[in-house]
Parts: sequence; C-alpha cells; structure tokens
Amino acid sequence: MQKYWQAHSIKNLWDIPKFTTGLFEPTSWHEFRGSTLDRVAFLLLLTFLPIIWKLGKDLVVWTYVLGILPAMSGTFVSYTRFGSVAFPLFLAIAWLVNDLKVRWVWLVLLVLFGSVHVVLLWRFVNYRWAG
Repeated sequence: MQKYWQAHSIKNLWDIPKFTTGLFEPTSWHEFRGSTLDRVAFLLLLTFLPIIWKLGKDLVVWTYVLGILPAMSGTFVSYTRFGSVAFPLFLAIAWLVNDLKVRWVWLVLLVLFGSVHVVLLWRFVNYRWAG
C-alpha cells in the first residue's frame, strides 16, 4: 500500500523545505492529507518538548521515534494516529497540570480531549477519515 499511496518515505526525513511547507499549508480540518488537526497535534508535541526533556532524556528519544519521525517521514499524513501514541506528551501534560494544582484545568483538558475523541469517533462510524 505504501507504493500505491506514496505517503511515507525515508527520503522525506531529509527534505526539510517540504516538511516546513507542509506544516504551514493545511487544506482541510481533518482529511488523509492536509489536516489542520494533524498540524495542531504536532505543534502541541513540540510545545511540550522542553517539559519532556526535563522529565527524562530517554523520553525525548521516545518522543522523536513516536511523534517527530512519523510527522517528517509522511509530511503529516495521518499524523493523529501517530501522535496519539506518543506517550511522553501525555506524561508532560499530566506533569504540568499536576504542577499547576488548579482543578479546572483538568476539566478543560477532559472536555477538549473528549470532544476531539467524540468528533473522530463520529467521523469513523460515518465512514469519514478519522486516522
């Protein structure tokens, strides 16, 4: 299927201009290619990199393998699938929110992540792209 779709390629890792252009050219809210949701998930991951670094240098390696490498090799194609398993991001979010000691932030995150989950679930059961 990779030959048919031609989405992910190891050659894309060295094509930084293509990656940068792809980051700033979303074409839809959430489709196979050009998803704004994929770019937002990637930028969220980048935002939390300093906290992940603080939590452990080994987590940065996991973040690179699970979150950054798929974004660069596939130029954000179906990135939501890859970003959702980048567990160091969720550890960093939990650490930050726990450090803030503000209960309403947990509720905001629960509503935000729950809403995205419901929307993607709705897309999936209606045969629309949810990956």
